[in-house]
Amino acid sequence: MRNREALTWLAVSALVCSAAVAVITQAPTLAITGVNVVDVVNGRIVPNSTVVVTSDTITAVTQDGAAPAGARRIDGRDKFLIPGLWDMHAHIEGNENSWLPLYIANGVTGIRDMGADLDFILDVREATASRRTLGPRIIAAGPILDDAPADWPLRMRVRNADEARAAVRLLKRRGVDLIKVHNYTPRDAFFAIVDEARQQHLPVAGHVPLKVTIQEGIDAGMVSIEHLSEDGRVWKACSGGAQYRPDACRPFFEMLARRRVWQTPTLGALSELAVIGTPASSISGDQLAYANKRFLEMHAGNQSFFVTRPEIVGILKNLAQIGKVVTRDMAAAGVGILAGCDAMIAGFCVHDELALMVAGGMTPLAALQTATVNPARYLGREMTLGTVAAGRSADLVLLDANPLEDIANVRRIRAVITAGRFLDRSALDQLLTQARAAAQQ
Repeated sequence: MRNREALTWLAVSALVCSAAVAVITQAPTLAITGVNVVDVVNGRIVPNSTVVVTSDTITAVTQDGAAPAGARRIDGRDKFLIPGLWDMHAHIEGNENSWLPLYIANGVTGIRDMGADLDFILDVREATASRRTLGPRIIAAGPILDDAPADWPLRMRVRNADEARAAVRLLKRRGVDLIKVHNYTPRDAFFAIVDEARQQHLPVAGHVPLKVTIQEGIDAGMVSIEHLSEDGRVWKACSGGAQYRPDACRPFFEMLARRRVWQTPTLGALSELAVIGTPASSISGDQLAYANKRFLEMHAGNQSFFVTRPEIVGILKNLAQIGKVVTRDMAAAGVGILAGCDAMIAGFCVHDELALMVAGGMTPLAALQTATVNPARYLGREMTLGTVAAGRSADLVLLDANPLEDIANVRRIRAVITAGRFLDRSALDQLLTQARAAAQQ
């Protein structure tokens, strides 16, 4: 996307959000009373709690406590309060005009964008951080560093080690939060990227390049691997082939846990890539109503590819099924798992991802952790994000039912607090209406 286009999209985004922001009333102090606080670390419910928010920070969480004098009171009786959710593998370029508020409407208050035009993503990150635009916190990789064909989007092309180091230094100067590598990052460029990123104090995440082994990627210092390295390379490396062998992989998973190599399996994207928009898809028509023309055209292009290669559809379906079990086994071995969507419908897809994790055998608590406390741990921000506790940022989701009993209850959103701003159900519905209308423009 060219810079002029990015700025145009951003301007539309601001217009889309302006009406919704107008309905948000904000008192200096907000108190949610009588609420069930979900402890996402220990998996317990703390009943009859009062959670006090001052400006954009949680200032107190007390059981059987009283609201401060003059605070705006929110009745939390029979409701459940969780930290704001995170999508740790997002791509918002081309969708941000409708998707920034769509994240918030679904309780997703933070995202890690894993590939975008540099000027575009830095502009949007600043707009949401400064609250000029309603949207999630953004952790930004900027453009992907690889040597893919020139017409591939979201890239900065690097063909050798020198170009790779120069690219990392440029991205550091511009202020990205991490470096993203991909399948076609050249081998010598990859090792140069990781070395230069270490010197620049930037983490490296993404796909393990095809010319680099999984173990080499780990040894080089990648902090997270996406999509189980697409075709299951992560678990195939320990299985010794295409048949997943849990016993053989257990020591490998334990090593990943010890070395803190995070995994973002993107189970929904893997299962839907070949079928979204077709009768075989599990994505509802209601969700697809929030998809804009560019999103639909991208997936239509995917369908035209897969229709001529039906065998790949079966392979992807099988990989998605195995991926759910692998994700469960990794979590059981202590591997840090992050919820991420890739190219699915913003916000809704986080709920879908958590449901897929539970379908694979994870507990609702373990799944919920992948979108709350685990992102905070990954980012090194446990003292400011990821839990409902004093001193944490006031990114919260008020639910009508207990997500530890049924992970589907993360969809039952009564209100969202983002950076201290309270949006009730009526305001969230207005965001959804506006997002749907914006997607059709």
